[in-house]
Amino acid sequence: MAEPSKADVDFGTLVVLAFAATAGVMVEFYDFFIFGYAAASAFPKIFFPGMSSTQGLVFSYLAFGAGFPARLLGAFIFGHLGDRVGRKNSFLINIVIVGSTTFLTGLLPGYARIGVAAPILLVLLRVLQGIGIGGEFGGACSLLAEFGARRRHRAFWTSLANLGIPLGGMAASAVLLIMNKTFATTGWRVAMLLSAVIVIPALLARYRLAESPLFEQLKQREQLADRPSLAVFRRHAAPVILIALVSAFQQMDGYISGTYIISFMKFAGVPLATTAVILLVSRVADIIGVVLSGPVADMLKRKTVAYLAIAATTLLSYPFVRAVVHKQMLLVMVLQFFITFFGIGVLHGLAPILSSESFPTRYRYSGAGISYSLSAILGGMIAPPVLAGLIGEDVRNRWYFVPIVYAIYCLAAMLALLFIRETRDLDLEELDRGH
Repeated sequence: MAEPSKADVDFGTLVVLAFAATAGVMVEFYDFFIFGYAAASAFPKIFFPGMSSTQGLVFSYLAFGAGFPARLLGAFIFGHLGDRVGRKNSFLINIVIVGSTTFLTGLLPGYARIGVAAPILLVLLRVLQGIGIGGEFGGACSLLAEFGARRRHRAFWTSLANLGIPLGGMAASAVLLIMNKTFATTGWRVAMLLSAVIVIPALLARYRLAESPLFEQLKQREQLADRPSLAVFRRHAAPVILIALVSAFQQMDGYISGTYIISFMKFAGVPLATTAVILLVSRVADIIGVVLSGPVADMLKRKTVAYLAIAATTLLSYPFVRAVVHKQMLLVMVLQFFITFFGIGVLHGLAPILSSESFPTRYRYSGAGISYSLSAILGGMIAPPVLAGLIGEDVRNRWYFVPIVYAIYCLAAMLALLFIRETRDLDLEELDRGH
């Protein structure tokens, strides 16, 4: 049988693949963001009613954070399946897990009805949701990079692996805005139950996908790795850690400016409806950042774009929180837009590009998924509860902890970038032949 060449992958195939990946990621991260919004506004009173407001918020964020180590576990599980069995089946299973666990969370009774079982089940469902999402990134960026391996604008197609994240965030922000008066009581349940409806078209789109041509080549040659999720650490430990440190900045920014900021603005006296509008507008910046990241990375190189985006976001974090504290809402909206554009959107697009170009095909699903899930722990799991504990309700006097956190993550990401190779002119098939 003739090996499928990259030239066989036409524009229409890439469009269908991009839709399937984007639609699935959108659904999964709609669920993820809704959980985060509920943790910031509804869960303290519903699942942790006997605690102070600060303690309830911290425990809500810890329940939210339980999904992050679960994402790493999911990356191991689905990375193994994706690199051994195939990308398509793994890509199908994870979306079913995320959709069903989110739906069940929407039906979960609160502490008042079933006592301590309520927060325990909340955490359990969050863990299962995280396992499903852990299989998402590796699959999306592997399929897009491998189908578009010989396309002139490979970086653009690969960057679309994360386009569904801002679209999911936009959908979640729109629901938060529409239901802002009831979201903290019953609206969050409705939002979660909706996931059962919107998951169906994404599932059908993924069912129609073909297998990756580069993966099929390795399978025909019997060159697949035996235990890819473990072997990737022996052979490619450095890129796993370095990419995780770079992406941790984006994760930190995403969960501070997109989730923690809800409670920060609440304690600053900003109405939830206003916060929802700001978040919704900022998602447009996220989408623009993802779409532009690929072409700009081809023009300026991958690492240059990362340096610029991280530096700009860190510098903007100081005036941003000052504007929130002083309720300068127009300035808050403008700064949130640019913080989201640079720190989330551009870096969202760069993450699958850097990840897919740092691992050969036999380890790509595992390496990309594990590094990105590890970054979610380093950035998303740690930063919000740390800030909630350090600042509490005293945002007027303790706001400075926010830019300090940005500066720490900025330093770590820039140091990691020094040791990551530039991959703009890399040929993915040459990368396979070298391993």
